[in-house]
Amino acid sequence: STMADEIRHCAVTPVWLILSTDLPILYLFLRPVITYIMAEDKKIETDERGIPLKSTYPENVPIPVLYTGFTVVFGTVGFLLARYACYGRSPSVQDAADSKMDLVAQYDLGWLYLGMFLVRLLQLPVGIVLGVQRKASKIEVPDQHAYAVQGAQGSKLGYVLMESEGVLGKFNRAQRALQNYHEQFPTIALQYILSSFVFPFDSFVCVIIWALSRCIQAVGYVEGAKSRMKGGLPGIIALNVINGLVLLVAIKTLGAGGDKMVKSTM
Repeated sequence: STMADEIRHCAVTPVWLILSTDLPILYLFLRPVITYIMAEDKKIETDERGIPLKSTYPENVPIPVLYTGFTVVFGTVGFLLARYACYGRSPSVQDAADSKMDLVAQYDLGWLYLGMFLVRLLQLPVGIVLGVQRKASKIEVPDQHAYAVQGAQGSKLGYVLMESEGVLGKFNRAQRALQNYHEQFPTIALQYILSSFVFPFDSFVCVIIWALSRCIQAVGYVEGAKSRMKGGLPGIIALNVINGLVLLVAIKTLGAGGDKMVKSTM
């Protein structure tokens, strides 16, 4: 049946990804990421004013390189899976996607898809700006600000940061997990709507994986800042697949003869 074929496709796609990706390059990049994800939370040592003595970011990797590499690797994985969703399956699935991309091309809506992709991509430099300053200031998550006590005695009292211990620390991290969800939701909701027009089932699977991943991360975040990363990898991949689906539609429908491009394979 069609539903059985779709479920089987979702099961074999990760295997296809492993076989078609340059594993040594992917492993070299992901090894420090996975090491960070699996690391246990430890009490952070601070100076007399409450600022951590060192940042948890890798010392020898510049933030622009780290963030850009992360985006390129997972973006490539997402696009490969997106392309497979359209062109690595049965002719009927490809024909259904092509017929919808015909409509996108007919109404010149490829720009809508490209614009959404670029809006998502251009969140990267904003994140880099924050990452550079977070590493320099050594302010760790879940803290988003460092407050100074004002007044004559203010300089002696140190900085005001979030409570990280006990039930109050758990509350602070739970609140931050909710805010993380809210920060990502607007962009992924728009991408989900766009990708669903052409790839409804694939987009549905990805957005559910992402949502479940956020739930797992929220539970982990309550226990510790680093524990928020556990269970997050499937959600990151799913988010990038939706991003790849949006980009794929833009590529296939834009430019001179876009409606003809839809009929050809990449």
